[in-house]
Amino acid sequence: MTSVKPPASVPPSAIAAVLGALLLLGGLDTKVLGQSRGASHDSLAQVQSAQFGDARRAHLWRVGAWGGVNALGGLALVWASSRSAQSTRWHFGAMSAGWGLVNAGIAAGGLLASGPPPAEAGPLLAAERQFHDVLLLNLGLNVAYSAVGATMLGASYYGIDTVGRWRGFGTSLILQGAGLLVLDGIAFWASRGRLSSLLDAGVQLSVHPAPTGLALTLQF
Repeated sequence: MTSVKPPASVPPSAIAAVLGALLLLGGLDTKVLGQSRGASHDSLAQVQSAQFGDARRAHLWRVGAWGGVNALGGLALVWASSRSAQSTRWHFGAMSAGWGLVNAGIAAGGLLASGPPPAEAGPLLAAERQFHDVLLLNLGLNVAYSAVGATMLGASYYGIDTVGRWRGFGTSLILQGAGLLVLDGIAFWASRGRLSSLLDAGVQLSVHPAPTGLALTLQF
């Protein structure tokens, strides 16, 4: 809590001008002057903590479901296909099953290892930033997966000996990259919104009477 009290010689009109400048430059909320805005800082952090925890679990469940569907579907294709006569389908199923098992394992590990999110504003902001940055990295990787798959699929039309393998693996990589891009994108944009709310709530402004005039209080 930082309190800045102007000297008695500073007229209230000067303080009003400072408040106006802060509103323009920092977007500070002073709808209710002389008291804290809305809910207390701690209760707001608790609400945002619950939102973050729910969103993180929901994302892991979606990734796990996507991985489970790919694992089961891929194994079914492998079982129902001939590796030599139906090479493209067999390799597509094998790659999809492998990716599905990895994604399902990552999601299950995340759900088991994740504890309750921080309930304090500072640690919660750090946790949300980390989640946001991980999702951003994943988005880049997802695009790279699809690009590698597209390259493999395109190369299969230029005299590759194992055409079925390249086409099956390439098509599966495109699908995996696109699917994870959608899931991570949903979680990423939601995280950006929560992160913006946390940053907006990180600075609070109040003005209240003081022995020398008015006191301007900034809470970080």
